[in-house]
Amino acid sequence: MPTDKKIKFPENELASELTSLQKELCEYSKGIGEKLDQAVWVFRLIQGVTCEEWESIAARRDLGQWLSLPINGDAYPHLKRFQETLEKLAYQTDHDPLTELANRRAFDRILDIEIERSKRARTPLSLAIFDLDDFKRVNDTYGHQKGDEVLSTFAGHLKANTRRYDLAARFGGEEFALIMAGSGLVKAQRLLSRLLLEFKQIEFATPDGDGTFHVTCSVGLTCYKGSVNITDKELIELADGALYEAKAAGKDQVKVSRLAFADNVPNETLVHANEKQFLFGGK
Repeated sequence: MPTDKKIKFPENELASELTSLQKELCEYSKGIGEKLDQAVWVFRLIQGVTCEEWESIAARRDLGQWLSLPINGDAYPHLKRFQETLEKLAYQTDHDPLTELANRRAFDRILDIEIERSKRARTPLSLAIFDLDDFKRVNDTYGHQKGDEVLSTFAGHLKANTRRYDLAARFGGEEFALIMAGSGLVKAQRLLSRLLLEFKQIEFATPDGDGTFHVTCSVGLTCYKGSVNITDKELIELADGALYEAKAAGKDQVKVSRLAFADNVPNETLVHANEKQFLFGGK
């Protein structure tokens, strides 16, 4: 737009804010696998629009990911809004939309980190995999909306009864996972048994409102103490194998896997396999 009037930019402040934003975008791109250094930013002048009016326009037109900056004025509210959008997108990247628990992507990343931490510090790490018993029957009998309610209720129950630094995740379908850093076998097993007992007591109303039903859950548990090399895949397989045993044994129970580190205890200690599990599983 031709004009003889020179527009004055708050150069120092705006340049500093943009540089800071650029760094945040680059860091964010690493997390989502995008190459923003190969992208182009396009700005368009929109005259006569205030920050508040832009908020309304962006909400109506689904322009939440657009970056808005004032030509002459305080850039902070605009940058703050854009940062909030990035944070929201980052949250959506790592969380399941139905249950709001961590998704499989976040679970895999955190499990890998916690295994490495356990190796370095020789601290216990417990992993549990949950499966809602006969969940297909819930969907078939009461509908998928009621099935979603059961999933959301279990997720809320799981999150409410674990520590802030535990990671509860939706593993896939009706399966969930719980990473318990610093928890040994005894403590983890006690927690899981209580979770199962409390969950099966929750009443779900049937869609017609004439009755109620209950849902149970099976759990496979494994524990690691950093004394042997193990991959995240191998640890998941141990917990998954224990879950299979819980299902085969009648469901609605916790089963513990073979503990890899207990197998390294010399046979001359005369400690039997089950005793090893108890002695070396930690608290």
